[in-house]
Amino acid sequence: MKTLFAQTFTAFLISLSLLLLVVVSLFLFGVRRSIQDWNVYRDRSLQAVIVPQLQRVYRRDNELTRNSVQEALSQFLTDNHYVYVLSPDREPLFLYSRGENIMMEGEEAVERVLEGLERSQEMQRAVFDSEQLIAYISAGTTGFRGDVANLRFLRSMFTTVGIGVALSLIVALVAALVFSSYVSNQARGLAGGLRRLASGERHVSFPRRSSRELRTIASSAETLQSRLEQEEQLRRQWAEDVAHDLRTPIAALKTQFEGMMEGYLEPAPKRLEAVFSELLRLEGLVNDLRELNRMESPEMSIETKSVDAEHFVQELRRTFEVLAGRDEVTFTAEHAVEQFSGDERLLARGVGNVLQNAFQHVEPGGAVSLELYARNGHTVFEVANTGRLDEDEIPRLFDRLYRGRSASKRNGSGLGLSITKAIIELHDGSVEITQQDDTTRVRLRIPQ
Repeated sequence: MKTLFAQTFTAFLISLSLLLLVVVSLFLFGVRRSIQDWNVYRDRSLQAVIVPQLQRVYRRDNELTRNSVQEALSQFLTDNHYVYVLSPDREPLFLYSRGENIMMEGEEAVERVLEGLERSQEMQRAVFDSEQLIAYISAGTTGFRGDVANLRFLRSMFTTVGIGVALSLIVALVAALVFSSYVSNQARGLAGGLRRLASGERHVSFPRRSSRELRTIASSAETLQSRLEQEEQLRRQWAEDVAHDLRTPIAALKTQFEGMMEGYLEPAPKRLEAVFSELLRLEGLVNDLRELNRMESPEMSIETKSVDAEHFVQELRRTFEVLAGRDEVTFTAEHAVEQFSGDERLLARGVGNVLQNAFQHVEPGGAVSLELYARNGHTVFEVANTGRLDEDEIPRLFDRLYRGRSASKRNGSGLGLSITKAIIELHDGSVEITQQDDTTRVRLRIPQ
């Protein structure tokens, strides 16, 4: 495969060749057209001189003879002219070409000229004196190149143009070489940085002094590098958190089973209940991890449709009324919109996770509320509960496996709010947690 240098240099070479071809073609066309115009002008100029001379001789002598025509025209002719003068009867009176009087060369030469005139079918001009036809003439130059001075001029001009084209070619090739090298070096540096990035290096600098397109690629590569660093850090942190959360229940289960196997622990119902509780905790953690992974997968899609707000709120109210009654918590659920658009099942899961978290943090005798309303082009699900959060905990509440200090003693995987955040982001929405006096508010916004 060709390198960028070869492709750029080849493109320059082809463009330059086409440009030179066009310029040379236009130059040759202009020279040819100029020569044609010169020939036409000189032919007409010569005839404009000859005709008045013939008319003058005819008026003086009442006829045209070989001697009188030769005497009248010889002073105007050069080696680059030809003049053929015929009588009204088509008899030769004066035949001149390239400095030679053909009439002096004999009958054979004259016949060749007359035959040549007939074969060429050249239009011969009729010369009149008043209304009297006095002669036929055919006159002109032997061509621009028939003059030695003109030939030297053409030779000098073509030599100059050739040198100019050669110098232009050399300068353009050098410029193409320099530019192609510059572009390919920039691209090579960018490609090298991307290779280092792909090999695992995370502190790669990319060249920025280049074309706009390459600068855009460099900027995108730096953004990719930054995101890769963040993702790798999150993955390491997540792996550590998962290992930490699995270690405790596994260690407890291992201790319980070893004790029962060795006989110093009795498999009493309460002990088996505790073991089963740890197993349930492990099962919940694995299920939540799988659910979060599914939510964050690029292949995950949502089924957006119109959702009845009354039905949505009533289902959540029925789900959490029992929990509210058990914990002696006041629970209200209201809506100020009739319908909204979204994936009803996923949104119910996300809002339910926030409500579950609110009930875990509210003290007995407190209050939890759910409000569904529209604001600034968004549908807002607002969950509020009495109680305070530490300010330093608020930014981390939606992080994976984070349960907070007040929730550390409660069962849970710490993934519920992370799943909620993933669901809202699937809807192109946002999450927000605020603390107002003694009330914690969580707002989930999705576009209307």
